[in-house]
Amino acid sequence: MLHKCMKSDAIKILHVIASMSPEWGGSSAAVAGLTAALEQQGVSSEIVTTTGRRVGTGLLPTPQAVIHAFPTEFPAPFWTAYSRDLARFLDDAIPSFDVVHIHTLWHYPGYAASLVARRHNIPYVVSPRGELDGRRLQYKWLKKWVYRKLILSRILRSADVLHAVAQAEQVHIARLGYHTPVFVSPNGIGLDQLDTFASPDNSDFLAKYPQLKGKRIILYLSRIQSLKGLDVLARSFAAIASEFKDAVLLIAGQDEDGTQDEVEGILRSAGVLGRVIFTGMLTGSDKMAAFACANLFVLPSRSEGFSNAVVEALAAGLPVVISEQCNFPEVAEAKAGFVVPVKDAPVVWAVGALLSDACLSACMGRNGRQLVEEHYTWPAIAESMADLYRTLIRKREAQRA
Repeated sequence: MLHKCMKSDAIKILHVIASMSPEWGGSSAAVAGLTAALEQQGVSSEIVTTTGRRVGTGLLPTPQAVIHAFPTEFPAPFWTAYSRDLARFLDDAIPSFDVVHIHTLWHYPGYAASLVARRHNIPYVVSPRGELDGRRLQYKWLKKWVYRKLILSRILRSADVLHAVAQAEQVHIARLGYHTPVFVSPNGIGLDQLDTFASPDNSDFLAKYPQLKGKRIILYLSRIQSLKGLDVLARSFAAIASEFKDAVLLIAGQDEDGTQDEVEGILRSAGVLGRVIFTGMLTGSDKMAAFACANLFVLPSRSEGFSNAVVEALAAGLPVVISEQCNFPEVAEAKAGFVVPVKDAPVVWAVGALLSDACLSACMGRNGRQLVEEHYTWPAIAESMADLYRTLIRKREAQRA
């Protein structure tokens, strides 16, 4: 648990999320980045989370926020992040906070927090973080349908605000019939990360993966699962590899559902598996080095809330090839990369265009860096989020008067 002194007049926000483990992906990273930037806005943050089965045991560093982490227990295998200790803490703690911010869906902590917030008339915000996309709802659809009917719909309809990370997510929310007000604000990147991307050191990484030296590197950095479109990337790389003999595909991510075996089978059948490197999940300096080594970044995802990895790639000055389902049309508008359908041919064309034209690639990389600096840093995002919190507090105070 980490502590930092706050101004006595700071508003107090309790962030509730199932996991703050690095393995949890973009959601935990977003909470870490947001809470750090909120402190500069006079907003005091504390985080309630769990550790254990299915949620990981490590915690991302959050130097500006206290973390309260509770062990999971049965029936956590069936209801992710179930913890009676967490529920007791929320029951005692929530009345002393101004706003509760629930991150992600389907997990016990969000349910428990919503119950207590409603009971004590504390405003709460819910960030679905892409989980209401139709394709994501189809994954384990029966379990999710039942949960929505019995629990989730009331949580979402009773919330003061739903936080969407992209305009497309706002559309998904409306299609499902939820009329709760929606606030749209993306994920971002810290100014310290921007500085690190500006002067990366990849020497240790290249020593670890010497087969990357002197190659043109296509980077995929995200979780390895069926929704991420890695089968499309594997088939596309088979065509790209035949034209660009020095091209290597670097796949960095944790396999979550056996998709890696499928992808390796596609690459093996095409005779290009030897030109593909699987690193597993990368964090810290290794992740920064992977971006520094790469020539371009590809994410042909079938469903995405708002990918932190895309923002990081843009910050690293890489041109990107992403799918329309990444919900990031600003990439094409800023000429920072290509936004394409989740199909083999468009991915092959876009990657080939960048590998064939060094000037185009460099120009798009510069545009991407500028796009992040102007619109996707945590300080700017935290300012708008702090304004939202203050608006909710004033509204609730007026209702109580």
